[in-house]
Amino acid sequence: MAAKILMCILCGLSLCVVYMFSRCRKPFSTAARSALCGISALLLVNLTSAATGCYIAVNHFTAFVATVLSLPGVVGLVLLNLVFV
Repeated sequence: MAAKILMCILCGLSLCVVYMFSRCRKPFSTAARSALCGISALLLVNLTSAATGCYIAVNHFTAFVATVLSLPGVVGLVLLNLVFV
């Protein structure tokens, strides 16, 4: 049940992100830069995991969140990891 609610929230956020990108002057380059920022943040969190103790497993879900929601998505994943682990 919780997984369905989480997926509905992510779908809603994804639609909001797509809407915001469509309102930009250059939507494709903006989306690419945002996705690159999210993937880089996910990589940075995993590279510093030895020092910080916070590791996010890379799978389809986390890659989707990092790509679509960018830096706020990665921060949300880190907060979820800190709260529930």
